[in-house]
Amino acid sequence: MNTFGENLRKLRKEKGLTVRKLSELSGVAHSYLSQVETGKRGVPKVETLEKIAAGLNIPSIDLLVQAGYINPDDYITMKNEKDNIEWSIEEQSQQPFQIDFLLDSSHPLLYQDRLLTKEEKSKIKSLIEIVLKD
Repeated sequence: MNTFGENLRKLRKEKGLTVRKLSELSGVAHSYLSQVETGKRGVPKVETLEKIAAGLNIPSIDLLVQAGYINPDDYITMKNEKDNIEWSIEEQSQQPFQIDFLLDSSHPLLYQDRLLTKEEKSKIKSLIEIVLKD
């Protein structure tokens, strides 16, 4: 069994779900879910992970980190607005960064807990260019 599959099975069981119930909630075939959990299939694609996360009622970023799509060192957990945030802007380096570099890079970018596609990043860059146009 692979580590991701083991983690997925653990999450599913913690939620009290059977493979068939998770399949129903996520829209992902129960046979595929079973194969991922047992290691017969590799790590699912991002789109599939988002469906599984929705079925588990967890943030998709949690599965993206576990699957290796996002570096865990880049992932900062923010439980909710009432909890203490683990970091603040003041604690971070105040060096500016180039938004266009981020949008052009292959670095994963998230918006509202959803991984942006290359096409979405390109559209965002175009919108920024329109807004900032003289």
